[in-house]
Amino acid sequence: MRTMMNWNRAIFLYGALLILLLQIPSYFLLRLSAEGLLLYGLLLVLLLVTLWKGTVLGLISSLVFIFITGSTLLYMGLSGTTIFLNASFSMQMFFAYGIMLLLLILCAGKVHELMKEQENYLKKLQEDVRNYVAIDVETGFENETRMRISVNEEMRRSDRHKHTFVFIVLMLENYDQFQQLYGAKEVQHLWQQLSHKIQQTVRTTDKKFRFRENYIGLLLIDTSDQHMEVIYDKLDQALKNHQLFNGKWVTLSYKTSFFTYYPLMDATFDVLLAELERELKTNAL
Repeated sequence: MRTMMNWNRAIFLYGALLILLLQIPSYFLLRLSAEGLLLYGLLLVLLLVTLWKGTVLGLISSLVFIFITGSTLLYMGLSGTTIFLNASFSMQMFFAYGIMLLLLILCAGKVHELMKEQENYLKKLQEDVRNYVAIDVETGFENETRMRISVNEEMRRSDRHKHTFVFIVLMLENYDQFQQLYGAKEVQHLWQQLSHKIQQTVRTTDKKFRFRENYIGLLLIDTSDQHMEVIYDKLDQALKNHQLFNGKWVTLSYKTSFFTYYPLMDATFDVLLAELERELKTNAL
């Protein structure tokens, strides 16, 4: 919380400084009719570019602009041409304009940098929440961290008591397209319905996980691969069709894979999970 307050305070201070400095060129340029308006408008454009893309692009754009405009102004002064700029706009004023432009760009770049750091910090906090909050809000399933703990515990229990278990991965296909087409409310409804159907399909003693955005993991305790055909049939019937809020039905497709753990297998869960993810490319539910 203190870190966020410090960032907000710094952004406010640099933003206020940027606004105050911007008053200086506006006072002089807006008195020069069309030429002043043009230069002031270009200055604002360069500031917006810097706030959007950062200091490096802002400085490069500003230096290119100063070089081209300064060269043009110098040539016009030497040749006695005053078609574009009137006599009141001298090289000395343009030099001051260039210095002020660079100061403003540096200030805007600092604001961009602080806002980017704040954005990255918030993303990290969100990632930490996803990693350490055990329960997924939309499904009620446990998250990836809890999944790894639970499966490793079950592997140790299997080694002690000599029983097998099955771990299934389901990946919902075309998930990004579903989000874009139907929106966040329908996505939340989708996960709530999938959770409800999975809870009805598998045993209450089995463990369910939602890891990553569109992956579901099912830990089927005291189960062997002899029952997988029946389990897949039940899951297919339960999860294939989904009813939207408006009453229409859509057909969902999944990629799936599983492994059966036997006592004292010489493989870690990370290795087994990596193999499952490779198999997801070819196996459909």
